[in-house]
Amino acid sequence: MVHAPQERGLLIISMVEEEGILGRSRTNYPSWAKALFILALLAGLMFWQREPLLRALGNNLITEDPLAHVDAVLVLGGSAIDRGSEAARLYSKGISEHFVFTGAPVPNDLAALGIDSTEAQCTRNIAVVKGIPVELTTALDKGTSTWEEAEALLDWSSQVGTDTVMIVSNRFHLRRVRFVFKERFNNAGITLLLHGAPASSFDESTWWTSEEGLIMLNNEYVKLAYYHLKY
Repeated sequence: MVHAPQERGLLIISMVEEEGILGRSRTNYPSWAKALFILALLAGLMFWQREPLLRALGNNLITEDPLAHVDAVLVLGGSAIDRGSEAARLYSKGISEHFVFTGAPVPNDLAALGIDSTEAQCTRNIAVVKGIPVELTTALDKGTSTWEEAEALLDWSSQVGTDTVMIVSNRFHLRRVRFVFKERFNNAGITLLLHGAPASSFDESTWWTSEEGLIMLNNEYVKLAYYHLKY
């Protein structure tokens, strides 16, 4: 069919108007659809970059200082094998000639067997078995929390006149330890260093691949938030 020029003009105008309406309808999405698209895009990017993001969550908790000689190494209670073994490794490197172990609670498994060894005594035992001479160790059966251990260790450090100390705990525990210990020891004129004992039950660099790592990281962020709110 052949259209007259006027008819062709009207047909083109009609098509342009229709295309314009359609074009607008294609881009005029409702707000909820745009928000859903952005969320889906962000979720996709986070999934694509999940390993670096998850690793960064773990690394944020690890606030270690460079190794240096100190008057005393102060080993916090809990994870006796990991922390006691790391204390022995530090002794072998000549980091200190005195090691103090804290922790008043008796581990549940030992209590069930009728053994009343505290966390401090358990960790010291591992350290001695691994090579630290027992005469260089002190078991301080005090502290049922990181906060209480800080108080007990500050009192001990002030009494014996230490100028520099190193706190040893699990690597994921260090950010909370810094929050609890740093200011109080600095105010007392004591230089404080932090050192992490590697976990034997999981790899901190891939913590999300094991149940132990998931529990440890989750617990630390919850406790860190609690400490900031309470103290």
